[in-house]
Amino acid sequence: MKTKISKTCSELNAAKMKIGYIVSLRLDFWLTGGISILVMSFLLLYLLIKGQEAVSITHLSWFGGAFIFHTLINWPHFMASYGLLYRPLNNIQSYKVATIYLPLLLVSIVFISVMTSGRVSWSSVSVNQDIAYLIWLVAAFYLAWHYTGQAWGMISTFSVLSAIKLTFYESLFIRSGLRLLLLWHVVWGAQDLPPHWFGGLINDYHAVVFQFLNIACCISFALGIGVWLKIAGRINRIPDARIIASWLSIYLWYFTLYFMPEAYILVQLSHSLQYLGFPYRVELNARLTQSVNFNKAKQLNWSVAYYVLLVLSGLAVFWLPESISRLTEKYPLAIVIASCVSIHHYYVDSCIWKISNPIARSKLFKHLA
Repeated sequence: MKTKISKTCSELNAAKMKIGYIVSLRLDFWLTGGISILVMSFLLLYLLIKGQEAVSITHLSWFGGAFIFHTLINWPHFMASYGLLYRPLNNIQSYKVATIYLPLLLVSIVFISVMTSGRVSWSSVSVNQDIAYLIWLVAAFYLAWHYTGQAWGMISTFSVLSAIKLTFYESLFIRSGLRLLLLWHVVWGAQDLPPHWFGGLINDYHAVVFQFLNIACCISFALGIGVWLKIAGRINRIPDARIIASWLSIYLWYFTLYFMPEAYILVQLSHSLQYLGFPYRVELNARLTQSVNFNKAKQLNWSVAYYVLLVLSGLAVFWLPESISRLTEKYPLAIVIASCVSIHHYYVDSCIWKISNPIARSKLFKHLA
């Protein structure tokens, strides 16, 4: 990783760039962590003042309806992946598992869950609750890899764009901390599993393992601060604020979830907001390459049209199934479809967002060259 990042930094320096950006220097900071840090800090302060017993999701009503935020932020971030995956068309051959095999598998799971439910009509579609629960669990635990992987991807990206070379051990400490957060996420979620699973081992050892990870994550956070201070001393300047925000925000997410599990909705929205700028930049770069007369007015019109398309497609995939779901079920059809789309999105993300991949790097940084 050190060699790959160093090589990429050299490429950017050779192009005589100062500090690169994705959307803009200022927006990059707020999208990839600044807003999230403010929100989580406010929640923690509110928690400190009011006390844990007085805080619940009902106290988050000032954020507005969850539906609005899902429509405007969360669902579009899922839909943005598909334009990158299926264009150009040769991606279908390059990423066969992501473009063909996994979608077919997930569609088959949705079909089987409906056909084995025993209750299907034109007005209300039911699903097999056992299958629905399992696919929801896979999506829930896979999310831990997705969160921490994206955090490292942003740290790597902004390190490249600000020409900061992380040494092997600096990368090791930061990535190890993110891996601990991944484990924390999995163990935190495991407390809601049926107690009889795995022969009752979850009940017997969950509390001990969870406390160990709480301590380990706090230590990794302190070590991470030490790494960034060491880097600041080595480069004789404060590291790019976007790097620090990408790292700090995910620690604040999990710190907030420890005290306020209901805040997972805000964590997901923060993650979605982080993601949106990257596919937007790749798509915009493609348009800039195709047209020499793509002036600022055309860029604005295209940006609005692109975002509206993401919103509408998100509504079609996530909201529309609710209208034909049997909503009395704990896991209706909408949940099954959302879980399958999430699993596919997480896998796609691991394919197309590798900063060490020259093709992905070229698409993301083309506006800087």
